[in-house]
Amino acid sequence: MTRQRLLVLAAGVAFWCVAVWLGVRVVGSLGKRLARHDAGAPGVQAGAIVPRGRWSVSEREAVERITHKGYRAALSSDAGSTPERDDIEALYGKYDPFFVRGDLNGDGLPDFVQAFVRERDGSVLFDVVVFFGLEGGGFSPPVFVDREVLLGNGDVAIDRTLVIVTPDLASDESYRYRFDPESKKFVDVDEASGSAGDDDSPEQAPDQRPRIRV
Repeated sequence: MTRQRLLVLAAGVAFWCVAVWLGVRVVGSLGKRLARHDAGAPGVQAGAIVPRGRWSVSEREAVERITHKGYRAALSSDAGSTPERDDIEALYGKYDPFFVRGDLNGDGLPDFVQAFVRERDGSVLFDVVVFFGLEGGGFSPPVFVDREVLLGNGDVAIDRTLVIVTPDLASDESYRYRFDPESKKFVDVDEASGSAGDDDSPEQAPDQRPRIRV
C-alpha cells in the first residue's frame, strides 16, 4: 500500500471518529433537553405533571422565570372535583381552570392569566398572575392580580379587559379586576366603582360566569 493511500485511509478514519463523537454529543444534548422538558419548569421536582401543549414556547419561558422550589404554576390536577366544574367541562370541552388567554390591555397582543400555587400552614394558596404580550414577542414580567386565594374549587377567566377570579364555582361570588396603566396594577372594578356592576359588565356564559377559554 502506497504512502498516499495510507494517508487517505488515516484521514478517513479520523473523519469517521470525529463524526461519531459529534453525533454522541448531539444526541446527549438532545436527551438532556427532552429530560428537562418532561420534568417541567426549573425548581419543579422531576416527574411533576407539566402537560405538553398547555403553553406556547414563549409562555412557558415566562412561567418558568418565576417558578422556584415550593412555587409553581397551578395545573388542572390542583382543581377540586365539583359538580359545577363537571358542568363547565361538559360545556367547553377543553377546560383549564387556572390558565386562560386574552387581550387585557387592548394593544392587539395576546396576554395570558396563570394561577400559581404554594403551600402555607397546611393550606394550598393560589396567586393569580398576568403576563402581558410584548411587541416583537415574549411576555412582560408578571403582574399580580390577586394573592393567596383559596382557588381549589374555583377558576380564572377573561372577559374583554377584565380578569374574573371565582374562588368557588358553587358560589355566585366573583372578583373583577382591570389593569390600571397609571399605577401599573390591577384594581377591583366593583370596589372602585362602589357597586356590583357597571356599564362594562361582562356578558354571562350559560353557567352565569363570564369566561374566555383557550
